[in-house]
Amino acid sequence: MAPLSQASRTTFKKTLEDGTQVYECVADSQWTVGVVTFGGYSLGLVVDAARQCQASTGHPDIIHLSSQFLRAATPGPMEVKISKVRTGNQFTNLAAELYQKVRTVVLPQSDALKATVQLIFGNFDQLSTSAVAGASIPSTHAPLHPLVVHPAKAMLTPHHWAQRFTMHYNWAKDAYFDKKNASFVTEGRDVDGLLTGTWVHLREPPEVKLSPAYIPFFVDMIQPPWDVLPQEYTKGRKFWYPSLSITIEFKCRLPLSSDYASHTLGVFGRKRHLQDGIWSDSTEIWSAPSNLGDQAKVDEKWREKMVCVAVASQVAYMASPDINRRYAEGEKSRL
Repeated sequence: MAPLSQASRTTFKKTLEDGTQVYECVADSQWTVGVVTFGGYSLGLVVDAARQCQASTGHPDIIHLSSQFLRAATPGPMEVKISKVRTGNQFTNLAAELYQKVRTVVLPQSDALKATVQLIFGNFDQLSTSAVAGASIPSTHAPLHPLVVHPAKAMLTPHHWAQRFTMHYNWAKDAYFDKKNASFVTEGRDVDGLLTGTWVHLREPPEVKLSPAYIPFFVDMIQPPWDVLPQEYTKGRKFWYPSLSITIEFKCRLPLSSDYASHTLGVFGRKRHLQDGIWSDSTEIWSAPSNLGDQAKVDEKWREKMVCVAVASQVAYMASPDINRRYAEGEKSRL
């Protein structure tokens, strides 16, 4: 029962004969939705192990990951197995697998593969001095920070009803997007579709710095489209939203400089499609000018001075909360 900085730690266990490195960890019982481990938290465990694997190499920075969730995980011991696929001049490709011992009808315990992850590591310093350095969108054409309400003026939002880790974060939805989504009723559809913007603040000691291992948590904190639709359509029906896949591109090295908030990031999402319970989201993670709730002076040009930390895409689906609860009975209740 620990904050994210402690709950997402992995420890090197051994190296197998084929060179695969094995890391062990314990999925914290608080970092769940219902009884199932939060997907973004599980993915963060893999990132932590992969960063340890690459720490002493010339490619220490995570650039990209692509994951597929095969089975839901539950609190308890886990293992992350990491193998190197290729190391080139610019990038190293890793393949990771997340395992957990589970109960089955046949065996008291067996290793179940919970998720597979492909990762790309590089070196941001090397990229910034390479032949393509500077090949970026100029500031005159770069987008503004997508959130509109400054975190110092944002109103805290109640936590999600099924989350068990609410004591470890605060969040505030940007009211601008609620108004924009509501305008569909009076003004009709537009090319953007449903949009959401949220400030998410990790409750951590001041000395704790943001790590790439925390970014999957921020990505998975996106609001599903069902939760954004009008009440007259959803009629109060609640669902569990297990992820099928999450892909993340990391845009810079963490932690950020002191020009940005230490524990708050902005989460912006586009929700253009939801059909037959399967939905997708395009997400951007941005820096913040101050931590959520701080009595900070508001710079009128703060949106021009922030940076994009990561971009992501996610595919998930809607399932009954009863299915989530049945995972407490063991692997026989898999989806």
